[in-house]
Amino acid sequence: MDTLGPLLVGGHASSAIVAGNYAGLWAVLHKSPGKTWGVEELADAADCKERWVREWVGVMASAGVITLNSDMTLSCRPDVVAALIPNSEPLSFFTSLEFAFDKEEKIGKCFKKNGPLGVPYSDYPNFQEWMEGWTNSRIASENFPTKYFKTAGGNLYPAMEKGLEVLEPGCGAGRHTFAVAKHFPNSTFTAFDIDAEQIEKNKIKCLELGLKNVTFLVADFCAMPQEWNGRFDYLMIYDCMHDLPHPAQAMAGLKRVLKDNALLTMMDINTTSDRPTQTKDSISAVLYNISLHHCMSVSLANGGVGLGACWGVELAVSMLKEAGWAENEIKVIKEQMHAIYVLTKGNGLQ
Repeated sequence: MDTLGPLLVGGHASSAIVAGNYAGLWAVLHKSPGKTWGVEELADAADCKERWVREWVGVMASAGVITLNSDMTLSCRPDVVAALIPNSEPLSFFTSLEFAFDKEEKIGKCFKKNGPLGVPYSDYPNFQEWMEGWTNSRIASENFPTKYFKTAGGNLYPAMEKGLEVLEPGCGAGRHTFAVAKHFPNSTFTAFDIDAEQIEKNKIKCLELGLKNVTFLVADFCAMPQEWNGRFDYLMIYDCMHDLPHPAQAMAGLKRVLKDNALLTMMDINTTSDRPTQTKDSISAVLYNISLHHCMSVSLANGGVGLGACWGVELAVSMLKEAGWAENEIKVIKEQMHAIYVLTKGNGLQ
C-alpha cells in the first residue's frame, strides 16, 4: 500500500474537505487563523452538531490536514485554512470531485469498445455552477481583468478603454464577460454559448448588474454566423477550446470574424503535449482526471475528437497554424496554471 495508501487517504480526505466547506467549517476556521479550538466550540461557531464535527475532525486529523491534541483540542495551520476558504481556487479543485464521483459507472462503460462514446454535457447539470466558482476565484485572486489584459500586451488594455467591439465564444456562465464588460464600459460585447438555458440565466444576470454593453446569444462556436465576418476588433476565449467536439473547425473561423487589424486572446490550461513529461508533475493527475470525467468525455459524446484539458501548448500552436495563423502572429505567454495565446491579425490594435 506504499503507493495506493496515500491515494486512498487523499481521496477520502478530499471528500471530507468538500463536506467541511458546505458545513461552513473552513469559513469559521479562517476567521481565527492559528486558533486552538475545542470540538464543541468549533461546532457551535459553525452552527453545527458536535457529533458530526467530531467525526469530521477524525478524518481531517488522520489525513494531517488539522492537528488534534490529546485533550481533544484542535488547530489548523493558517496557510491551509487560507487555501480552503470559500471561493478559493484550491477549494474549487476539491469541489470538482462532485461532478466526477457520481459518474464512475457511466465513465467506466465509455472505456469499453462497445460502450458509449462519452458522457454527454446534459449529464453535468452542476458543471456551470462549478466553473463559475472556479472563475470567480481566479477573478478575485489574480486581479482580473487588469492583470490579464496588461499581460497580453498588444495595446489591448488602452484600446479596450477607448472602446472595441468584442466577441466571446463559449462564454458559459458569463463570469469573464461580466467582469470585463464592467471594467471596460466603452467597449461592446457579444458573448455566446451553445447552452441555451445558461444564456437565459446570463441575460437575467446582465439586467441585474445593469450592464448595457453586453449581448448574450445562443450560437455554435464551430459554425459562427457569416454575418459576423470582419466585424470584431477583439476576440477573447477562456478555457473552452479543449472542450469543443471539433476545435479545428472553431479555430478555422477565428480570423474570419475579425477585422483586418485585430487581436485575439485564448486562455487555456498550461501543459505540454508530451504526456510522459507532463505526468512527472503530480498535480497533473487533477487535470487529467477532470478531463477524463468531463472535458474529454463531453467532446467525445458529441462525436468529437476529445482533445482533453491537457492537450498542450505544442498541439495548440500546431492547430492554430493549420487554421491559418502564421508563426509570427502567435505569441504564447505561459503562467503557472494557464497559457495565454495572443494572436495578432494584420497590424493588431492601434
